[in-house]
Amino acid sequence: MNDEKKNHKGDPLATPEIYYDEDSTAPWDSPPQKLKDERSSAIIDDDGDENDNSDIKVVNELATMEDDTTLPCLTLRAVLVGSILACLSASVYQLMLFKPVGLPLSNTFMLMVAYVVCHAWARYLPKIYWLNPGPFNVKEHTCIYVMVSAANTSAYATFILSAQQLYYTNPPGPAGSIFLLFATQIVGYGIAGQLRKFLVYPPDMIWPTSLPTVSLLRTLNSSKAEAKWRTRFFFIVFTGMFVYEFIPQYLFPLLGGFSVFCLADTSSVWFQRLFGGLAVNEGLGILQLSFDWNYLSAMNPLVLPLWVQLNVFGGILLMWFLYPLIYHFDVWDAQKYPFLSNSIYLFNETSQETTVYPQHLVLNDDNSLNKTMLEQVGSPSFPATSAISYVFINFAVTASIAHVALYYGKQLWNNLRSTKEHFKEGKMDIHNRLMAAYKEVPGWWYYTIFVIGIGLNIGIAYVNNSQLPWWAVILAIAISAMLSLPLNLITAVTGQGFGLNVFAEMICGFILPGLPVANMYFKTLGFNTLSQAGLMANDLKIGHYLKVPPRAVFFNQIVGTILGSLFNYIVNDRVVTNEREILLNPVGNNVWNGAAPQTINSAAITWGAIGPTAMFGPGTRYYIVLWAFIIGFFLPLPFWFLHKRFPNKGFERVNIPMILVGLCTLPGAATSYITVSFCLIVFSQWYLRRYRRNWFIKYNYLVSTGLDSATSLMVFFVAFALHGAADGIDHPFPIWWGNRQDAKYLDYCCLDCKP
Repeated sequence: MNDEKKNHKGDPLATPEIYYDEDSTAPWDSPPQKLKDERSSAIIDDDGDENDNSDIKVVNELATMEDDTTLPCLTLRAVLVGSILACLSASVYQLMLFKPVGLPLSNTFMLMVAYVVCHAWARYLPKIYWLNPGPFNVKEHTCIYVMVSAANTSAYATFILSAQQLYYTNPPGPAGSIFLLFATQIVGYGIAGQLRKFLVYPPDMIWPTSLPTVSLLRTLNSSKAEAKWRTRFFFIVFTGMFVYEFIPQYLFPLLGGFSVFCLADTSSVWFQRLFGGLAVNEGLGILQLSFDWNYLSAMNPLVLPLWVQLNVFGGILLMWFLYPLIYHFDVWDAQKYPFLSNSIYLFNETSQETTVYPQHLVLNDDNSLNKTMLEQVGSPSFPATSAISYVFINFAVTASIAHVALYYGKQLWNNLRSTKEHFKEGKMDIHNRLMAAYKEVPGWWYYTIFVIGIGLNIGIAYVNNSQLPWWAVILAIAISAMLSLPLNLITAVTGQGFGLNVFAEMICGFILPGLPVANMYFKTLGFNTLSQAGLMANDLKIGHYLKVPPRAVFFNQIVGTILGSLFNYIVNDRVVTNEREILLNPVGNNVWNGAAPQTINSAAITWGAIGPTAMFGPGTRYYIVLWAFIIGFFLPLPFWFLHKRFPNKGFERVNIPMILVGLCTLPGAATSYITVSFCLIVFSQWYLRRYRRNWFIKYNYLVSTGLDSATSLMVFFVAFALHGAADGIDHPFPIWWGNRQDAKYLDYCCLDCKP
């Protein structure tokens, strides 16, 4: 057995895979009714000892270690309930895209609704097999989750649609919009299917953010007395948070974030920049205190491993130190522009005034660049912190590739060579052994989806007059396909990751300069294809943990994607049409915010219309942005060399991509959650996990899902019932000390600042 075991060196989550002796009984040689492996609780480390602190150990205590292959999963109630909840969740998620801090209806809340409805269905409807096949089970529940998960997102192409409606002429019509959303969502699925042996099957591809879902699904669908108590515990947490969250959401929004410093001095701009953080792009949020889970949930403080979070917060500390210095020393004329902003600006040397860049003056009727007008108006400029965030993002893309090559290169190569042999010889971990009882999704299914997605995207690019040629569509998808493995692997191990949005913008800017709309389409294909591949792999892993047939998972993902695309479009069109003026405002208000379309539009103008050579080429102010792609390859090397030289000193826990995640927190976010989130992370992922392990396994992830679910429901209720999301009529709570809606910032930062 020791000869067959794989050793993983480097990344601390790269724990060894679990293999069994060749003479072990394979699951397909056992009776198919109930499959179980009694040795599943023992996790073997590199030295052959049981490792109680192993992340795989935690997974195996949460996931299903036995399987009843007779349980139905694709039932009428699962498909019908899943479809309804998919439509609802997609609508709410799209709505929350336009909120200052939007928390959509979480997948876990949707699971709770499904639990109640489907149990009532099983109890009260006639016992006809096609209508009511018996007790509601975990596999049906997981299928509902997969469908909802595929729909419960804002399709990245909605950024294109909202930006075109707000900033450009000739936006696409309803049919072109809906097919655009669907085409860009499905093409990544073809890639995910080909990467299963790297991102789904290996035990050390944990996908940490999936663990709360696995914990909840198992808890709700177990008949054991302890599981019943855990279900009650979940509802206690849910009810308590739902009642409480009404206070910070409506009555006392100051609980979302307040600073002692800003309360002490309401006239200091620098106090606002350093200590403010309740509003998007208000400030750095240093030591600000938040008691609103809507903000605190931003970092998944109860979910992601401690070592991941420490790296992220290390990046935030660097950001807290670096951003004020950049502004103070007027790097890139920082003081001429806002401290934090996602917009692009024009500085008038005559009037010494800064205004949002008038892009309509430099675009032709077909949305291409008018070079004559550009020379007259001038090129746009970034706020310095926005420009430096581009540098960090570009660092992160190539640093992620280098990190995967250094720490996982040998493992990936071994997986590529040996996966088939391990399956044939029965040398698999318990999850793969049990899943072998089901038919896999054939590779040609995924290839078909991939080819159909490419064809649809080429057709839509022409129908929507995007000015993106067919060969550029193929190039964007090819780039995303090639980089899907390294970048999604980072997410599979850490729960955090980076996309290719800036990299795709740069490539398109070089090959198709002067075409901002084409740049947005290219960017969406380059970024979203990779993102969707990761999301599908994550859902496949959840199905893997809970022993759902892969073909059932595939079906629910496709149905959820279709429904999600449709309802994303409906809500996006309604909000952009009704709230146009607020969304165009760089600041927005406490109810609506247009940061998402503003960001993609700013990038389209700078990377697409003007082009990377003019904006970031040699001799320009921001030339370091392009060099960052090259520099990023070398950033992980120092700590990798230190780890090789001093293997037991912890240098392998320094994860450069995660540090860059922290550095890229701003601009574009509220920051009031940072300090309290860090305290919660230490309490959950260090104290509870280390000293109260049994409680951590049983309840930690249930607490997280309960808080998320209750908060998302209350945010949804307040937005629709009280803040005009349904009828456009706002019903504000009266102004008082804890609800200063009349002030620029609710947390009293810069309340008395002079204009």
